[in-house]
Amino acid sequence: MFLILANIAVLLLVALIAWWLSWYDPKVMGVNDRKDLVRRGLRCGVTLLLAEAAMWSLWQFTFFENRKDGEIYLAVVLALAVLWGGCVTALLSRAFKWLVKPEDELGFEIDRSLRDLDRLARLVHNNQRKEAIQLCLKLKKSGSASVLALETILEHLGIEQNYVRPLDPLVEASHLRRDGKYGRAEALLKSQLSRNPDNVDAAMMLIRLYAQDLRYPDKAQKVLRALEKRPHVPRGHTDFARRSIQEWSRGTPEPEPEPVLPESIDELLAQGHVGTAVERLEQKVSEQPEDFDLRLRLAGVHAELCGSVNNAELVVKQIEVNPAFKPEQVQTARERLAEWRKAAAHRD
Repeated sequence: MFLILANIAVLLLVALIAWWLSWYDPKVMGVNDRKDLVRRGLRCGVTLLLAEAAMWSLWQFTFFENRKDGEIYLAVVLALAVLWGGCVTALLSRAFKWLVKPEDELGFEIDRSLRDLDRLARLVHNNQRKEAIQLCLKLKKSGSASVLALETILEHLGIEQNYVRPLDPLVEASHLRRDGKYGRAEALLKSQLSRNPDNVDAAMMLIRLYAQDLRYPDKAQKVLRALEKRPHVPRGHTDFARRSIQEWSRGTPEPEPEPVLPESIDELLAQGHVGTAVERLEQKVSEQPEDFDLRLRLAGVHAELCGSVNNAELVVKQIEVNPAFKPEQVQTARERLAEWRKAAAHRD
């Protein structure tokens, strides 16, 4: 009786572990819940049968020292290893990434985005059109991946899209400040910072809005303190903002004209307007979604100037899933990404 209860307890434990581990199956896409459940259920069912066979053969070998039962036990263990090899590898890969860089503030979101794009790439590659469309629409609704990349893939899959080209948010915020629409300018700048806390240009404009236009130096100081905590923000920007808050709060006899940012990406980068350069590049990519050089340059700015290889990897993933790009272009992007990763590891 005790052996029967112990056997049932072990099988229940195996079932729970198997069900949890089956989520890491590379072919579980998270799109069609029914197919995923069937696949996971079959895997767990086979596992329970093999586990029962393993326990029976181990019991026979232990008490009767039957060599044949020992060979059966080893064969069953090998079958379990083959059955769960992919899931265990995926789990260990994620655990290793977390151990290498657990402090990455974008870790969870970026990891999820990369996994979503990987699943989408496999669906497109396997000509699973219906599932690919479902995943695209799901990701587009959740906002967890690039809307531009998803719309491009949907058009490739035969779903017509109406592109909406957004204006440069900083230019729009500058116009709102000039027109005295400070509330709308504040909301727009805060939205930009919530999306990208390292956007120095948006932070500096919000600090100036609070200090000079609204005369709220305390709020300006709060934005400055948040900016100082960002690891990739140059020290010179925060020092300049700290010196200027008091001057901006006092006001000036004549309002200074808003500086006009250069249109050239090269000039923006040369003058240190990295955040604006990234937004301009993203806007150009949205206008020219099949321009490989623009996408590769955007990835390079993320990796080399912003210090974010993860964001560069997202751009490369978008290149990989975009059917407009040739295999040699995809390979070039992958090679450049490998170079950026190597350089980042050397800096660390």
